[in-house]
Amino acid sequence: MVYTFKIFRFDPKKDSEPHEQEFSVDLGGEEKITVHDALFKIQQTQDKSLSFRYCCRLAMCGSCALVINGREGLACKTLIRDLSSGPISLKPLNHIQVVKDLTVDLKSLIARLRKMEPYFIPKSPSAEPAKIKPASKERQIIGLNTECIACGSCVSACTMMYWNPDYIGPMGLNRAFCLIADSRDLTGERLKRVADENGIYRCHMEFNCTDVCPKHLSPTRGIHYLKRQILWQEIKKRFPKKSRNL
Repeated sequence: MVYTFKIFRFDPKKDSEPHEQEFSVDLGGEEKITVHDALFKIQQTQDKSLSFRYCCRLAMCGSCALVINGREGLACKTLIRDLSSGPISLKPLNHIQVVKDLTVDLKSLIARLRKMEPYFIPKSPSAEPAKIKPASKERQIIGLNTECIACGSCVSACTMMYWNPDYIGPMGLNRAFCLIADSRDLTGERLKRVADENGIYRCHMEFNCTDVCPKHLSPTRGIHYLKRQILWQEIKKRFPKKSRNL
């Protein structure tokens, strides 16, 4: 069966403005043909200059995230049969600088993560690993949020990223949530880093990030948790005696 694709094209070394290029490709009648398969066929048979990113092709690395028919998704996970019969639109992620065509510069995502120190900082040194059972309350709070593959889909879908490019974004704040909810982590300084106008208070709880996450986790839920933690810290400062009984 022949499918038509309208693909975003832009090479900053050659093009003054982005443009859209249309490709028609015969993908046969197989049920499990993905957007990634289509991109490979277009690159191999029609235009070798087409640029896109991929790695594992198992929906585990997050490298192939695109805007597919106006919605963020993984190219290796999105089946052609699940898309509309009309032309299929493929664009790079929003709010991230384009390197070429469908490939974006992931440095901006990494820079946002660095703002809140995305690595574990122990409260006290210990030679023994902490024992946290899967069924423990602490582990249940974090839930699926630890499964983030840093694909950037949530950042692309977040409308606040457009209005404030300095916003840490749902991906970074989700990572902050996973660390702050860990009782072993030194959370005080990390909370300060995310509790400003470029952090948790920039989120307007639109749930766009939750809606498009390919791993079905909710950054919005994590951000809401961080807001509650900030509020709790403030209550303890202002009412130290009463907070002991809460």
